[in-house]
Parts: sequence; C-alpha cells; structure tokens
Amino acid sequence: MITPCTDTFASTKPFFYVRGNHETRGKYARELKNYFSNKDHKGYFAYSWGPVFNIVLDTGEDKPDNHPVYANIVDFDAYRKEQEVWLKEIMKSKAYKKAKFRVVMMHIPIFHCDEWHGTMHCRELYASLFDKYKVDLVISGHTHTFGVHPPTADHSYPLIIGGGPNDGNRTLIKVKANSDTLNLSMLKEDGTEVGKYELTTKS
Repeated sequence: MITPCTDTFASTKPFFYVRGNHETRGKYARELKNYFSNKDHKGYFAYSWGPVFNIVLDTGEDKPDNHPVYANIVDFDAYRKEQEVWLKEIMKSKAYKKAKFRVVMMHIPIFHCDEWHGTMHCRELYASLFDKYKVDLVISGHTHTFGVHPPTADHSYPLIIGGGPNDGNRTLIKVKANSDTLNLSMLKEDGTEVGKYELTTKS
C-alpha cells in the first residue's frame, strides 16, 4: 500500500493515516508507528490545511477491552476518554474557531453503524462535542457500506461513510475547499461517483 501511494502522491503531498480497528490487531499492530509518522506521533491529531481544520480521531477497537481476543490486555476505553479530553481543548482553540470548515475523520462512525461497544462508546464521548462545537463534516469507514448521510435529529452535520474492501465496493473520497465552499465527492474504484456533498461557509 505504501509503495503505490508514494508513487502516485505521497512523495509530494502529506500522507496521514487514520487507524481502523483491524490495525489494532495482530502481531504487527505495534509496528504501525514505524511506517507512518503522524503529527505529534500519535494516532489522534489535528491540523489546518487551507480553510479546513482537520481532526483525526483513533476510534480503536469495536470490541470491549475484556473480549476474549483481548482479555483485558488493551485499554481502548481509557484511550478514547483521553481523546475526549484532548478534543475539548482542540475545539476551544483559535485555529479551530477561525477555520472556515471543521472536518473530523474517524474510522468507526458514531451513527449509521452497528451498536457494538466501540461505536456506542465513541457516540457517548464525542457526539455531543461535535454538535456543541459545530463540526461541519464527519468522514468514516468501518461499515463496508458507503453512504452519504445528511444532518438528522441525531447529528447536526453530514456523516460520510466510505465503502469496503471487496471488488465493486471500494471508494475514494475527495474533498476540495476554498474560503467559500467545501465539495466532497465519493468515487467507486471504476471512477463512478456514488456520493457528493457541498457545504458553504457559515462565517
């Protein structure tokens, strides 16, 4: 994966990694940091890119910490709570407040998903913060079912979910923004557009 990404874009454009639950598993899970050097050397971080303030959350595992595959040798609950504390401070920052658009990227979506432990814990910790601090857009994966979900009574922002790994279900999500508009386009692997969303700045 790293080689084709480097060949096509990552040698000239920043390449950040949003960890998913499958990257928390297996004997190579602890080696991920040796291949991706994210901002602040953490699985969660924030950065400004043009008019967009981006927040990356590491949603961890979808199973409870005491599930037999982990047997309490991990502590994703505490890790997600650590991010909640950090998130509150980030959302109070000047950079966040002055940004034209505020985008969150997180692997497990907090709505339009299952009701497993990871999903519900993320919803408990982050959903009210996203509403309170007026997040403009959330991009997720995990479900293997792509979709564009406009704001609802549950979430005041659009929630975009990318597709899964099987042939015909893979997606690429492109986001372009200027000081006035943010345009999102979701493409299938054959180039067919299967979702789009446009936001206009509120400030």
